[in-house]
Amino acid sequence: MALQKEIWISDIESNLYANNAFLGVIGKDDSAYVDNKTVHVPQAGAKPTVVIDRASLPATISQRTDADLNYNLKEFTTDPILIQDTEAVQVSYNKRQDVLSDHIKQLSSSVANHSLYTWAASGSSRIVRTSGASTTLLAPSATGNRKAITLQDVQDARTILGQDDINQDEEMYLIMPAQIYWSQFVGIDKISKFLEFGANTAVLPTGVINRILGINIVIRSSVVVYDNTGTPVIKATGSNGLPSSPAAADNMGCILTSKYAVRKAIGQTKVFDNMGDPTFYGDVFSALVLHGAAKARTNQEGIVSIVQAA
Repeated sequence: MALQKEIWISDIESNLYANNAFLGVIGKDDSAYVDNKTVHVPQAGAKPTVVIDRASLPATISQRTDADLNYNLKEFTTDPILIQDTEAVQVSYNKRQDVLSDHIKQLSSSVANHSLYTWAASGSSRIVRTSGASTTLLAPSATGNRKAITLQDVQDARTILGQDDINQDEEMYLIMPAQIYWSQFVGIDKISKFLEFGANTAVLPTGVINRILGINIVIRSSVVVYDNTGTPVIKATGSNGLPSSPAAADNMGCILTSKYAVRKAIGQTKVFDNMGDPTFYGDVFSALVLHGAAKARTNQEGIVSIVQAA
């Protein structure tokens, strides 16, 4: 019995990011800091003041007050699945993978959605609105037109990260909805010429499809959705990590982040079973994974969202 659980746990953990590979490379991994269901990470306090040609001594002594960055892990659970041929599933890796595939994909997708909505920037100083020509590319349930993304929008977002004094050697990632990337971004004149001459470094296993302007480009079916208030607010999400109340005025968003401006953690994975269930004539399994995500700093340094404008 224990062997079966270990096999299932191994499959789930190794495939959790299989279809959301960006989670494997973006963000500081805090899994080692998980305390039950809460992550505790020390956060450095204020930086010291520098004085040129100090006129009086002794210098004033101060202390740095560090903060505790903490965030909770959420429970992600799969609906129970019936396996009618346990022995074959145990000995055949391919069959076991086939049985688990859809469940792992959904679990992985929910974990990734939750991470993105947690990482997305908020507040006017951290949001760049699109400024291109009017298009009909819309978020689910949205109506009307939205302005297309432009190269200047990306440059404006990158400028904000530059003002954050982000280490220039630190990798940057722009996570974009696939619709925006294929329908708008690659059509930008300078970008299309850049790609035409093959000036990119595609690294598909990590989810990165191109590197442009020193930024790793990641695309996904959906990234984040904002409302259409004066300062756009991230939409509330349901159990699948997607907006629970889609509206006609919603706007799609992209996330530009430095590699270590966001954090993530995976806690315990559990597999539950009901062997030889007489009502289902087989074995019933379900799984639980603890996962959490957070911005690295409360001031959101290193993160900018590019949000559609009407």
